[in-house]
Formats: sequence, C-alpha cells, structure tokens
Amino acid sequence: MEDEKNHTGPLMIALQYNDLFDLDSISAMTASTNTDDAVPKDRAVTFIKAVQIVNERLVEQNKTESLLFEVILIAKECSEEIKMNIVESVKYYGLEIVKIFFCKKEELINTLQLNNVKLFLSTDKDDVYEVLHIGIPAAVLYEQSDDHVLNQLKVIFSGDVIGFSEDSLDSLSDFGFSETQIETFKEAKICMKEFAVLIGQMRRKFGQENSPLCICVLTAWGSTNVCASALKTLREWGLDVDEAFCLAGAPCSPILAVVKPHILWDGGLHNMRDLSAHS
Repeated sequence: MEDEKNHTGPLMIALQYNDLFDLDSISAMTASTNTDDAVPKDRAVTFIKAVQIVNERLVEQNKTESLLFEVILIAKECSEEIKMNIVESVKYYGLEIVKIFFCKKEELINTLQLNNVKLFLSTDKDDVYEVLHIGIPAAVLYEQSDDHVLNQLKVIFSGDVIGFSEDSLDSLSDFGFSETQIETFKEAKICMKEFAVLIGQMRRKFGQENSPLCICVLTAWGSTNVCASALKTLREWGLDVDEAFCLAGAPCSPILAVVKPHILWDGGLHNMRDLSAHS
C-alpha cells in the first residue's frame, strides 16, 4: 500500500501573507519592535494555531517525531520597512513560520516547487485553481472566526473529486465542464492522494477520541454511490474519515458553517455552475 512508505521530514504548507495579516493599513505603518505596531491578524492565524496544536501533540507522544507540519509564508516584494513589520508581527503573534519568502507573483510556482510544498493554501480561489492546474497540491483556506475554538485542525476533502473514476471525470464535459477544468480535477485527485497519505500517517498516531485532526468528506453534487466510492478510496490511501456528508446538490454553506474547516479541498469545483446530482 502507498501509505506503508513512511514519510520522513516535514509536511510543508505554504501561505500567502495577505491571508495572514490585514494589510489595508500596512503601508501607513513603520517597522518597529514595539508590539503596538503589529499588523492586524487575518484568518490564516487561526489555521497556524491549529497546526501548532497538532505538532505539539505529536511531539508530546514522540520527542523525535519528524512528520510535523512546517509553514512557510510567501509575500510580494515590498519595502524593507514592510518586510520588518511582517517579521515582527509573526513574532508578536507567536506564529511558527520556518521561512518567509519575498518574491514577485510570477515566481510563486517556482518557490512552491523549490520548497517541496505539499499543500498551498489561499483564500483566493483563482490562485488555488491556477496552482492545481500545474500539479501542485492546493486547497482553499476557509474563513475562521477569531473566537473559533482551537482544539482541532479540520480538513474537508471533496468526495466529488475523489469518488469519480478517471472515465467518469471525462464524462463531465457533458455537464458543461471545460477540458481545462476536467484536467484540473484529475490533477487535484493526484494531489489529494499525496496529501491524504501523509495526513493519514499523522492521523493514525492518535486515537479515535480526542484527536487534534478531524478528517471530513463532503460530496456536494455527486450521488451516494460517489460518496461511498470516495470513502473507500480514502481508506485505500490509508486515511480514516471522521465525518462524511453527501449533499446530492443541496447547498454546502450550512454544513461548512457548522464544521468550520480550516482546509477545503474542493479541487476547483468552485468554478462550476449549479448542477444536479450525478451518479
């Protein structure tokens, strides 16, 4: 089995700086070690705190654990003052970020590849779509409220992407999907497998109760057969699922509002039109 090949070393995740901090007023701020000058935080801070909880629990169980999350931050080229402000704000909020890269937008893909990023997260769904299309694992960083309880890192995988066979994905052209979208779904499934195997290794280090990792499957418009196929596929990849939701075309927002995932692997399905259940 794929998951029997134990991964050593960190599971690298990349975030964009505009998801970590509220930068509307950053141009008016000056670099300072004064904590009063910290950049206001944004939604990715909650995600990083959840990641740190998983890492802490892993190290508690094994002080030599190597399969830990590591987060890198990618920012656009900016003045030295703003760079210093970002660095000091990371320290101020106690965020465990191993590296910060300041680069041009066209250098994003190369930066992700050079750092062996296993997951690129962004609130910009177009960026997620672009990165997935070239074969780099990417998912949506879902919005979290500032008062969200930090006891689990929650990941939702798309049952629609995982549950379809390659032949079934090819048939989506009959439902109005473009060839580019279909290829992106295929890339997303490959990327999901790589990430699912790694997160499955992490998940198995904890018991069924009181785990800091919560894995969900959400089938937005596929049938119950598609949902069942997704669950079976994830088990084959070595990942046990805590919760599953088969909506068969019903709106996703009520479920997402309750689950509040940090990571939403929708595989580019945000680009689709409303579709009826498909089997």
